[in-house]
Formats: sequence, C-alpha cells, structure tokens
Amino acid sequence: VVIDISSASEEGALQNALALSAVDSLSEKNNVGAVAFGFTPCQAFVVSEIKPLKEIRKELKDKISKLKFDGQSCFDVGIQGGFQLLSKVGGSKNIIFISDGKTTYQKLREDTLETVRRVNVLGIKVFTVGVGTDTDDLSMEHNLFLGNIAALGGGIYYKADASNKLKVEFA
Repeated sequence: VVIDISSASEEGALQNALALSAVDSLSEKNNVGAVAFGFTPCQAFVVSEIKPLKEIRKELKDKISKLKFDGQSCFDVGIQGGFQLLSKVGGSKNIIFISDGKTTYQKLREDTLETVRRVNVLGIKVFTVGVGTDTDDLSMEHNLFLGNIAALGGGIYYKADASNKLKVEFA
C-alpha cells in the first residue's frame, strides 16, 4: 500500500480511511507492507515492512492511522518506494496507490508514468485509488492521470469517496 501524505492531499482523513479499508479487504494469507510519501524535500518512507497480514494487521492499521499529512506531491517517489519494498520479497507483487493525483507539474506526471512503466516491466501491477478527485476545476485531469497510472501499471483505477469503501482481491 502506497499512501500520498502530501499537503496537497486535503483529504487526509479519507485517504487514511481508504488505506485502512484496503488492509481490511485483503486476505490474511497476503503479505502486506506500506509506504508513505510526502514531506519537503519529498521522500518516501516505510510505514511497515512486508509481512504476513495475519501477523501485522493491527500494528499496520495503527501505523497508518497515525500518519501526518505534510509536504509535496511526488508520485514517482511513492511508486519507487513501493517498488523498493516489493523488491525484497518473492511472489505476486501489487501496489495499491492511494492519492488525490493533484499536481500542476507536467514533468512530475511524465516522471511518474515513466516510473510506473519501469516497475510494471519488472512484474509489479499498480492499482490506483483516487481520493477527492471531484473537488476542483482540474478533477478531470487528476482522474485521467490516476487512470493512466493504473493502465500503464496493468492495474485498475478505483475512484473513491467517503461513501465508497475499497475492496481489492488479489489471487
């Protein structure tokens, strides 16, 4: 699970709720870890190393619920952080990328899409969850960007809001 904690993400409480919902929706047989990205300068950090969910569910949910939102949107850094976490383990590899997708920087979008292409070639699928993407004049652009991340990552784009809980199933 990769979580956007940038200050551009005004929907922090909703993103936390969706990350917790994602953890709840996964089978205990899955191995799960979490990365968050944001801060200034932008960085990704490990919230939880990948372990069997049945062993870490409570601890992981507690750590996610305590995340503080601050800094810059750096989606490419988040995807790279998820890749680095997944590169340490075997098995099927999926990133659940939770973000509002908000940026006005075309170069950041291009860098992010290139990072997604690279990790997908290495066998990692990227699923995106768009949070609060209907709240401004650029919502169509943000949704398109998040949809492109999922398409290039071989995953699915889920548009989420407060009434929509994420359910993800991985084989």
